Amino acid sequence: MNGVSNMYQFRDPIHGFISVSDGELKIINSAPFQRLRNIRQLATTYLVYHGAEHTRFGHSLGVMHLTSRVFDSIAAKNPLLFSKNEEENQKLITWYRQILRLIGLTHDLGHAPFSHASEELFVDGKKHEDYTKQIIFETEIAGYIREIGNEYKKQLGQEYDITPELLWMIYNGDKNTLDKEFVMPDFLFLHGLMDGELDCDKMDYLLRDSHYCGVSYGKYDLERFISTLTVYTDTNNKCMQLAIERGGIQALEEFVLARYFMFIQVYYHKTRRFLDKSLVNALKQILPNGKYPEDVHEYLRWDDNRVLYSLSSSDAPEAKSFCQREIMTCVYESKAHAEKSDQALANVIFTSVKNVYKDGILFDSADKAAHKLMPTLLPPDDDSGNGIMILDEKTNDVVNIMEESVVLTSLFKPISIKRIYAARSIKDQVIKCINDIKESPHN
Repeated sequence: MNGVSNMYQFRDPIHGFISVSDGELKIINSAPFQRLRNIRQLATTYLVYHGAEHTRFGHSLGVMHLTSRVFDSIAAKNPLLFSKNEEENQKLITWYRQILRLIGLTHDLGHAPFSHASEELFVDGKKHEDYTKQIIFETEIAGYIREIGNEYKKQLGQEYDITPELLWMIYNGDKNTLDKEFVMPDFLFLHGLMDGELDCDKMDYLLRDSHYCGVSYGKYDLERFISTLTVYTDTNNKCMQLAIERGGIQALEEFVLARYFMFIQVYYHKTRRFLDKSLVNALKQILPNGKYPEDVHEYLRWDDNRVLYSLSSSDAPEAKSFCQREIMTCVYESKAHAEKSDQALANVIFTSVKNVYKDGILFDSADKAAHKLMPTLLPPDDDSGNGIMILDEKTNDVVNIMEESVVLTSLFKPISIKRIYAARSIKDQVIKCINDIKESPHN
């Protein structure tokens, strides 16, 4: 029993054929999952890179598929990884593989229309993960997950159940909720495959976003990367984490650089950033109380199609502005890694310009770290996710990636781009004002 027999297949432009089991297909065919067909992966990016019409639906299938590939590769090169008892080890491999596939399949169910762009409109600081939890706990998907769990109990034993609570426990990665101590290292390892510097989520969205945007920035050697991923277990068997073989260092560097370039060139594109803000301002006018519904069933009724229809039917100036793609001009942009002095200058310029031009001025700050790896060396048994272990296949020596990679060390400084936008009717005056401020002896 491997969870994916020769059942239904999806033809994917990134990974080829993706096979799913009957139980997984029930989840995919459910209304909450089908909603992802109408949630664009990259928010308003399609208004800049016109090919970026892809959705969370395909991405979710891709992540599920990659969890299998990565897990299978690691398990094959690490015999008796989870138990010294061969029969028990095989049962755990079968069980964990299905758990990972279900986490990968359901991890994005809670995304708002236009994905991350409109998350600030959640009630009381809620996050899309909170809605994901509600969806896998409170909709028909909960029943489908339990059906799969029942099959695994029949095949493997009562202790091999799969429930929404178990999936969330592992995906959420809260050590305090991992109450089954005998699988604590295992669960933390599974969590790393879905949420960490080497996770399958990033593996899929970089290639998928790059493909649909028609750019090369997000491409990396997926085959080499997967083939060199492995697992590191400390001498006390209390820490099990995703690691990479020495031969995969360059593949890892390429992977991190791909993410870096995608943020610089696509995700933080100046026009896309403006359009995201324009969308949020428009949504505030059409959503009840300017927020998405807190009730998960009402929330699921909102997708990109409903948003666009509502905006096109609205008389609100903000809605018309977005629908007509009215774009302000970026009149000031800092360097990609703004220092404190650059940030201070941007704030001074914005404040000064805003005092002169009350309307038609917008400030944006785009901030993101290329990776979360620490520049200082971490001990091999650290399980914070801020270190990646490099394993030497010949000597079995282990070192932290930051001891080996000059490339990743150089990327420790986070991206920080400050931009000022002006309405086209006043852009020339604003640019002159900015130049006067920059030439002032006080700056």
